[in-house]
Amino acid sequence: MQIKSLEGDVFWGRTMDFADSFFHPTNPKGGQQLPGKITSFPRGVKIPSQTPDWTTQYAATGVGVAGTFGLFDGVNEHGLAGDMQVLVEATTASQESLAERGLKGVFATEYVAYILTTCKTVADVRAAAAKTGILEDSAARGIPLHYAFVDETGAGVVLEPTDHGAFKIYDNVGAMTNSPEYGYHTTNLRNYVSLDTTNRGDGSKLGDYHVQPIEFGTGYGMFGLPGDYTSPSRFVRAMVVSRNLPPFHRAEGIQQLYNCFKTVMVPQGLGRDADNADRTDSTQYWAGFDLAKRTVVVQDSHYMTPTVKTVDPTVTEVTYQDLDKSFAPHVI
Repeated sequence: MQIKSLEGDVFWGRTMDFADSFFHPTNPKGGQQLPGKITSFPRGVKIPSQTPDWTTQYAATGVGVAGTFGLFDGVNEHGLAGDMQVLVEATTASQESLAERGLKGVFATEYVAYILTTCKTVADVRAAAAKTGILEDSAARGIPLHYAFVDETGAGVVLEPTDHGAFKIYDNVGAMTNSPEYGYHTTNLRNYVSLDTTNRGDGSKLGDYHVQPIEFGTGYGMFGLPGDYTSPSRFVRAMVVSRNLPPFHRAEGIQQLYNCFKTVMVPQGLGRDADNADRTDSTQYWAGFDLAKRTVVVQDSHYMTPTVKTVDPTVTEVTYQDLDKSFAPHVI
């Protein structure tokens, strides 16, 4: 989701919903703990990746995995942010196939880092997407991906590699989720044109019968808003909630963003695999980005205390830092 303050500053964030954990121990029967880190990229460094000729132009930071050169989500020194999410319909192609079409191959798991370290704006992202494609990668665990990017002006784009590794490009309407393809989600919104934020205290008429609302009609404008944890339903909730916030100042931006995401976070245990009841898809962490400050706030679902990191253009090598793994309540 993305939201904008009265001052025009853009705040953007995502939940990482997965069965495997990135920062906290998990049930050994149900998943593994990946070595999640706050990963920072410097300017002007050649990345030792199998993706050819990738030299960073801009500093960036976000959530990644120790010892790798990808980002699940991040922001760069120019206020461009982006993330990856699952798209079952995504495709890949061989280096030869991409080259025949004049496209540079980039691995799916490295694409966010590639874009954030080589692009300043969404316009740059659109240009890069027209010249790149997703390279087949046997080491990528078979996870098909698509991508969302937003810059500090609020411009946004969704990239989906559904054309034999090449991208289909969509305008980002303010929310993003997993499968199906983005065009489905924006079309599905048309099923909810009747939703609004007005309570129905007066009830309604059924012919000559007056129907009294429950609890003074509170929340009835949103009656029919889907409440399940499927991607289409969470997309609808994300759009409705983020587009109906009261006006707020930039100092409240991260708090407002986090409150929006409470409506789509998936508790553990509600998305169990059919063949392994111990394996449950849930929200592993939340990341919120202040694009004006080039800052990311990361909260793990287990440790709760947020970790804050601002892009540092002075770093000279790729660095990996731990999340704050404490619970620091204010006790009174």
